[in-house]
Amino acid sequence: MQVVLYKVLLVLFYIVLFAALLLNVAGLPGNWVLVAIGAVVLLIPAFGDLSWQWYLVIIGLAVLAEVIESLLGLVIVAGKGGTRWGVIGSFLGGLTGVIIGSAVAPPFGGVALGFVGAFAGAVAGEYMREQRSGQAVRVGFWAFVGRSLAMLGKIMCGAGIVWVLITKTWL
Repeated sequence: MQVVLYKVLLVLFYIVLFAALLLNVAGLPGNWVLVAIGAVVLLIPAFGDLSWQWYLVIIGLAVLAEVIESLLGLVIVAGKGGTRWGVIGSFLGGLTGVIIGSAVAPPFGGVALGFVGAFAGAVAGEYMREQRSGQAVRVGFWAFVGRSLAMLGKIMCGAGIVWVLITKTWL
């Protein structure tokens, strides 16, 4: 009976892990929820064999995800010919979009308007500097692509955290 109960709890635990991973899609701090879950696993040795070293890997993946999310879009805009104005516009537009979208239509409004804001901010910033609409729209497109890749990177880091937690709690 105890083995069956343990397996049921383990399945529920894995469902919670994947739900936390999906929080990233909604623009919420899913990776940090996974870090907190990892702390619980670390502090309750009967639940799994997560070591401090693996817990540090989990924290490292969460930090890496934040760095990717913060910088990748900006690096792509700058690398695809965007001026400082386009890069700043992309950052401010994305941030503004996330804030407004989260207030208007939580939880997915922040994500959607974050993409729109990054595009619009890059276009506006680039157009203010260069006065060329074609260049501005091209930079806006790359801001959108950068934001998409940043979100994908964050989700992949979260999947790595989930993988560590599953392998360290598997029967």
